[in-house]
Amino acid sequence: MTKKIKTDLLVIGAGAGGLSVAAGAAQLGIKVILLEGDKMGGDCLNYGCVPSKALISFSSQKKPKQFGEAMSFVKQAIKEIEPHDSEERFRSLGVNVIREYGRFVDEKTVAAGAYEIQSRRIVIATGVYTPVPEINGLSDVHYYTNQSIFDLEQKPEHLLILGGGPVGVELAQAFTRLGIKVTVFEKQKILSNFNREHVELLRSNLENDGVNLKEEASIKDISQVGNKLTIQLENSDKITGSHLLVATGKKPNLQNLNLQAAGINFSDIGIETDQYLRTNNKKIYAIGDVAQFENFTNVASYHAGIVLKSITTGLKTRVQKETQPRVIYTTPEIGSVGLSKTQAERKYGSKLKISRVNFSENDRAITDNKKLGWIEIYIYRNLVVGASVIGIGAGELLNFWSFIISNRISIYKVSSTSFAYPTLGEVNKKLVTNYIGPKFFNNPWVRFVVRLTQRFLP
Repeated sequence: MTKKIKTDLLVIGAGAGGLSVAAGAAQLGIKVILLEGDKMGGDCLNYGCVPSKALISFSSQKKPKQFGEAMSFVKQAIKEIEPHDSEERFRSLGVNVIREYGRFVDEKTVAAGAYEIQSRRIVIATGVYTPVPEINGLSDVHYYTNQSIFDLEQKPEHLLILGGGPVGVELAQAFTRLGIKVTVFEKQKILSNFNREHVELLRSNLENDGVNLKEEASIKDISQVGNKLTIQLENSDKITGSHLLVATGKKPNLQNLNLQAAGINFSDIGIETDQYLRTNNKKIYAIGDVAQFENFTNVASYHAGIVLKSITTGLKTRVQKETQPRVIYTTPEIGSVGLSKTQAERKYGSKLKISRVNFSENDRAITDNKKLGWIEIYIYRNLVVGASVIGIGAGELLNFWSFIISNRISIYKVSSTSFAYPTLGEVNKKLVTNYIGPKFFNNPWVRFVVRLTQRFLP
């Protein structure tokens, strides 16, 4: 028998974005229902950011590494974070959590198991899934995805990875450092959407770690005999391994939502939204990975804040795509925020100024022997329009520039900020002084005023 419920807000999906919306709305007194048919915490907690970064951290430790210990470390990291995303916590906040998948019946009604829910507003936050690429023989062999690779109990002898994007590259380096032979197959170049200068340096590090990179590789066939997997390339090369990881990208998780019933426009790359994250049905929002944006957890959390403000106060905030940091947690890390160098040069031409600092110039990087890499900022009319980093701590350094860019803070105001010494963060101050210094010290009018002032000072 179907049980009908009415609510103020229905959130479909308990990943980073959905949980943030549900928690915020419930604490402000809004009647909230949260649907999740899989694990609370979504992709990031269970299959993505948390387990991968735990594995990367463990594999980077300078001591003998046991594979079993590594997997236990990953599971422990998930376990420690789980309570924050748990069903129990959200029920304590006043959220009605229903552990079922949602499917639209009409533009304001969603069926979920034995329930039929009518809601004044709906937020779709169902995340992504890993699709299986169309490769001859792949469906006939045993393979892992990011949703199952962390369940490995036995150490692979030779891990074959399909895909040289962020997931494939991060895991390739981590598993290699655990003493596993790894081969990565990429039909283009690895990390093709990232700064090529950065990627070249990272590629060198990956190869030095022992990762075997097969770039611009066209796979003809995959087969398995017993415990041996063989990848046959179009150029006749054959590579044999023991385990296979499919990391060829992700797609928005839309297939079971029946969006047509709600009249929502969507495509293979996600749900269409306006600049306020509303679908063409203005009472329904889409956030995070299911919207047509990049698949980063920080984007989902940022979207959640925009939607929560709209739902609770009626005030609208536009999405600022250019203020979202993108970080790959390899060694060295790669990150950027705002416009890339190419985009900035194309947009501003000769009026663009670039400031760059190598980590080898930073005292803390020297004392910690973390001198590899550099950071750059792109400046137009004293405003930073983009920043990029390659090196240890790239993500942490970018948080500062994300704040500066999103709030349109003049670079001159940054110059008056004091940074702790010795810290890696001092590179951010040096970027500013490198830009301002020549304009100040090489200015003849400034020199004239200083000389004149000296005549009248006691």
